[in-house]
Amino acid sequence: MDALLLPHTTLAFFALAMTILSLWVKRSPWIWGSFLVLAFALAYMAKIITPIALAPVGGLLVLHTLLKGDVRGLARFVLVVVTIVISIGLLRHLFPGFHNIPILQKVHVSPGAHPYSLYLNFDKPFMGLFVLAVGFPLIGNLRDFGKVMKLSIPLTLGGIVILIMLSLYSGMIKWDPKLPNFFWFFAIVNLIFVSVVEEAFWRGFIQREFFRWFGEKGYLANVGAVFITAFFFAALHYWWVPNIPFLSLVFIAGIIYGSIYQYTRALEASILCHWLFNITHLLLFTYPALKM
Repeated sequence: MDALLLPHTTLAFFALAMTILSLWVKRSPWIWGSFLVLAFALAYMAKIITPIALAPVGGLLVLHTLLKGDVRGLARFVLVVVTIVISIGLLRHLFPGFHNIPILQKVHVSPGAHPYSLYLNFDKPFMGLFVLAVGFPLIGNLRDFGKVMKLSIPLTLGGIVILIMLSLYSGMIKWDPKLPNFFWFFAIVNLIFVSVVEEAFWRGFIQREFFRWFGEKGYLANVGAVFITAFFFAALHYWWVPNIPFLSLVFIAGIIYGSIYQYTRALEASILCHWLFNITHLLLFTYPALKM
């Protein structure tokens, strides 16, 4: 974590985190945009990015702004496909101009598990940031937040139990309670830069688009949007752990996250489930998965 001792590096990621979190306080381009400009300036000073990094980020902002409008048919299909390609490129760190910060590299968190690496990624958050920034409905007050939590907490706990039971049955994990010395750092980074941005992209963008294409009503629209999104969500994890049992569990996780979002119509609900499952997995079971 030596890189985080550099003030410009720490402040750059703090400003990027505030860009995301500010959307739940007051979604104003003046606020999140100011934090974003500050994040880029600090990241440039810290040599985390070079000017070419602005190209895919700016492209995504334009694309999500266009998709917010009443674009239909072939034009919308093309815009969605281009948006997905750029977003996956950022997720897979394929664009030049980004220098992500290694925090842990090939650490053995659990006996017999795959080695685990943890990075602070400056590129990945943009796959979900602009989904939220350009008008995605978010919970705007504590009263509505309380209502959503009453629905989502029981669903989240049930989903976590199902995932854990299936994971144990598959042999991918085993009981391994621990409190790693990087836990609190992991918890914060996983919430803001993983759970929020992934749910924004997969459920807030991809699943909503499939729901729209299915006609936004009826059993087929709801189930089809959830299952197709979960399939692509699982398929993309092939690059991390190319293992069929693991990918099957990711597919089921995608169904659970997607179903919770589809039922509550609140992205905060699927974010909560995604994050709490990751935390439970790290604290109580083999992380990330046993070698097969």
